[in-house]
Amino acid sequence: TLDRDRATQIYERIEEISTQTAALFRGQATVTEIASAPPLHNDEEMTKTISEYIKESYDPNMVYVFSQGGMGSEDFASYTYEIPCSYILLGAGIPQENELYGKPMHNDHVVFNEDILPIGSALLVTSALRWLKENA
Repeated sequence: TLDRDRATQIYERIEEISTQTAALFRGQATVTEIASAPPLHNDEEMTKTISEYIKESYDPNMVYVFSQGGMGSEDFASYTYEIPCSYILLGAGIPQENELYGKPMHNDHVVFNEDILPIGSALLVTSALRWLKENA
C-alpha cells in the first residue's frame, strides 16, 4: 500500500484474523513483523521544485514525475515523515540500449550502467546547492 495508515490497518487485521482463527481451533497464534518500512511520501512542493531544477540542467523530456512518489516500501521512506523529502530515481539503461540493462534492482541478474553516475551526481549536487541557496 502507498498509505501508512492503511498499512497499519492491514497489519492489525492480519493479526486479528490469525489469532482468532487459531483460537477457533483451540490454538494460539502470534504475528511478528520482522521488518518494515513505511510507504514513501514525497513532499509535493519539494518534488516539483527539484524536478524543475533537473529539467533546467538536463533534457526536460527525460524527467517524469510520478504523483504517488514511488515504491510502497523503501528504507528511505522513514525520513519522509520527519522532514520534507523528494525521492528521485535515476534511470540507468533499458534492454533496447543494452541487453544487460533493464532488470529489477533486487535481481541477481541486474547490471548497473555506471556511465550514468556522473550525470546523477551532477544533478544531485546542482539541485542541492540551488535549493539551499533559495531556501536558506
